[in-house]
Amino acid sequence: MHTLRGLFALAVGSSLFFFGAAPLSLADEPTDASGSSQDEVMAEASENGDGDSSSSEGSSESKPKYPPHSVVLKDTKPVDGFLKLHKGEEKLFAELTPAHLNRDMLVIMTIAKGIGQTPFVGGYSWGFDDDGVWQFRKVGEKIHLVRRNIRFTAEQGSPEFQAVGLSYTDSILFSLPIATRGPSGGYVIDLSPVFMSDLPQISSVLRGFSFTPSRSTWADVKGYDDNVEVQVAATYASGGGTAIESVADTRGVTINVHYSISGIPNSGYKPRLADDRVGYFLTVLKDYSKKGEEDQFVRYINRWDLQKADSKEDISPPKDPIIFYLEKTIPVKYRKPIRDGILEWNKAFQQAGYYDAIQVRQQEKTDSWDPEDVNYNTFRWITAGAGFAMGPSRVNPLTGQILDADIIFDSDFLQYWKEDYETFTPESIAAMTGGPLDLTTYKEQQVREHMGGHNHSQNNWKCTFCNGMSHQFALGATVMAARGRSPEDMEKLIMQGLKEVTMHEVGHTLGLRHNFKSSSALTLAELSDPEKTGKSGMTASVMDYAPAHIVTKEMKQGDYFSTTIGPYDMWAIEFGYKPFSGDEEEELKKIASRSGQPELVYATDEDTRGIDPDPTANRWDLSGDQIDYAKMQAQLVAEAWPGVIDSMIEDGDGFQRARQAFGVLLSTHGRAMHFASRYVGGLYVSRSHKGDKDAPAPFEVVDVEKQREAISLLEEQVFNDKPFQFPPELYNHLAATRWDHWGSNAPIRTDYAVHSVISMWQERILAQLLSSLTLERLHDSELKVPADQDAFTTAELLERLTKAIFSEVDGMNGGDYSNRNPAISSLRRNLQRSYMRELSNLALGNFSAPQDCQTVAYSQLSQLEERIKKVLDSDVELDAYTQAHLEETAARVHKVIDARLLQLSP
Repeated sequence: MHTLRGLFALAVGSSLFFFGAAPLSLADEPTDASGSSQDEVMAEASENGDGDSSSSEGSSESKPKYPPHSVVLKDTKPVDGFLKLHKGEEKLFAELTPAHLNRDMLVIMTIAKGIGQTPFVGGYSWGFDDDGVWQFRKVGEKIHLVRRNIRFTAEQGSPEFQAVGLSYTDSILFSLPIATRGPSGGYVIDLSPVFMSDLPQISSVLRGFSFTPSRSTWADVKGYDDNVEVQVAATYASGGGTAIESVADTRGVTINVHYSISGIPNSGYKPRLADDRVGYFLTVLKDYSKKGEEDQFVRYINRWDLQKADSKEDISPPKDPIIFYLEKTIPVKYRKPIRDGILEWNKAFQQAGYYDAIQVRQQEKTDSWDPEDVNYNTFRWITAGAGFAMGPSRVNPLTGQILDADIIFDSDFLQYWKEDYETFTPESIAAMTGGPLDLTTYKEQQVREHMGGHNHSQNNWKCTFCNGMSHQFALGATVMAARGRSPEDMEKLIMQGLKEVTMHEVGHTLGLRHNFKSSSALTLAELSDPEKTGKSGMTASVMDYAPAHIVTKEMKQGDYFSTTIGPYDMWAIEFGYKPFSGDEEEELKKIASRSGQPELVYATDEDTRGIDPDPTANRWDLSGDQIDYAKMQAQLVAEAWPGVIDSMIEDGDGFQRARQAFGVLLSTHGRAMHFASRYVGGLYVSRSHKGDKDAPAPFEVVDVEKQREAISLLEEQVFNDKPFQFPPELYNHLAATRWDHWGSNAPIRTDYAVHSVISMWQERILAQLLSSLTLERLHDSELKVPADQDAFTTAELLERLTKAIFSEVDGMNGGDYSNRNPAISSLRRNLQRSYMRELSNLALGNFSAPQDCQTVAYSQLSQLEERIKKVLDSDVELDAYTQAHLEETAARVHKVIDARLLQLSP
């Protein structure tokens, strides 16, 4: 087993080198950068301190090297702690002893008071990449404040050690003059240039604003034995041309930034190596001493330092439990589900060998500590109007040891009726269904997101679970209102949802990543059995984004959300926290080798993009069969349509609630159908390793009949106008929010864009089926399936789509058609135009796709032209809409065919 030793600057007998810091033995006498011992430093101080007889007048040779510290520190108050601080009205001095020099310190930044705009909200962890490891180093008559480059290692004294030293440098952030020497010999430096600056680089995110020292103040400075806490009310100025609704005047925006500075603990913590079958956040180092190995990266999971109080016992309390404080801002009625959600994880820790590993305490009104203090793990309730929850943890970037965690809940997610549901755009629909569907668009999106600055909080997890949960609450309210259910049912849904979100965010603070495949664990029937879900949850992991389980009328309603953690969660905590007396690496391999068990499947964020192939890895899906789930969702929505107006609107109320409910139902239907569409060209993906029991192959082509079943469902529910034939009176009651002021985003178009919204959902699912990646995977799958077995092909896909979408063309043998009773309805005409564009672009090679697909598209267009001409040449009397539509379609098809032939001409 390969492990890194000596991960701290103060580790004894270190055999590894982290560039930028020389190892310092605890047995060694501390020295400054020049090699002076502490006694020598003290002697030097006596030559320059207050009241020194050598500083008498008339003796130029005895002129003190530094001004008296009593003069420099005049009008300051001492703050004792990990660093000796002296706080004045404008300046903040630190008195550094030799023990502080060349010592690693962890610096954690948090937004303590924000402006109600993400990411500037109270409690938001702030940082770029790793948490900062700082050192103070004496260089001549100055103290350099250095941020260490801790990512690269090598064995000290080896050639690789020399190479690392030449290749990677630390970052000198500040060069601070020594202001004086303290009475105990410490170097006194002014930290004002450090903290009264744009140290957190907020201006790179808040564009157009710059830090203004003259308008910034010290909000708070506190000292403790192991840490100091510095909070700055940092004001950022602009020309005032940018409007921020939650800021009174953007010429001066004040954001309180909290800095927690502490020593890196040397508690004997042993890092634990990661495994790609189990989802943990990682601390990653590159060890150039791993000679001849294929992979030089060392990956540690992020986890707390739990140690048994009694190592001889199978189950023991920990020496130091993980304690969460419920902030006093949490509404009283919500404290129980939150407390229960936090403590639910003790089930997993007990299986791993710990009693009461997690404890919960209530913050009292008299408590004076700051939630940002590194010594306190908090659960915070904020009102930023951003609708998110966040479960970040701050870690030792050398070992992965979690040192602090602060969960944030934005109460906005409980205000589940939102204007967001009133208007859809192609962009908002794409965001709900995985984003870009092809590699080119995906890469372009990544470039845009990373242009012009930092990608904020890469090492911190902003979870959007709460944001989506408000949609689930709105769906529940719509369905329950339509069925005349009691307010108690809605209260149960909200309380169960609040507990699940809590369990989810606590999981993040324990080191766990999302698991978006865990929702495939149970069947629809099993999900309705509260006895089963009460024991193992509704998903295999609460680290999924699970929707509310609201069933159709004829089904039995069970729990709405998981009320406990799942089997994957138990397994993941066992992997991360179980102590071992024998070979840890071998024991961890045994645990991870169970990944082939169905309830232990794992897929995370990078597996659920629009470009990814596994149809069972989604956000907001439920059950092991997405087609069955989509059918249930379609029925659920169909049952709720009729009651949207009467059940949602009370006499005297406006009609915007009907529009919002309609949007919730339409998006629920559309997203479920998109889940089903992912079976076409899909691949089941497994992270299991060779030899894992019952493990599938890394990739498995979705069964041909399952793909055909998905197409049949889409033909019925998406490429059809019947599911969207709503009563005209419904459309005429879908009124928009009529308030127009700050904090309100009333739609530009007040009436409902019926054709446009329905077309957006149809086009999104068409784009999924006809994306270059879907077509390439379908084409590749013809080689991945044995020749003697049936396979779903690109030819079959295009044939079925053309036949279903243009089905009217073959059925126009007569009829009483008119402009009010057209042969092809307006919704179908729009769908046919959208499909024609996709098919034409495919035939012309306007996007990357297999050439076989291009030729099949050409063939489908040729056949379609003949079918349309046959109708136009017949005696059937068509309505004006259909006549014009078919004539235009035939003409466009003909031009595409001609252009295709010109492309292929020699």
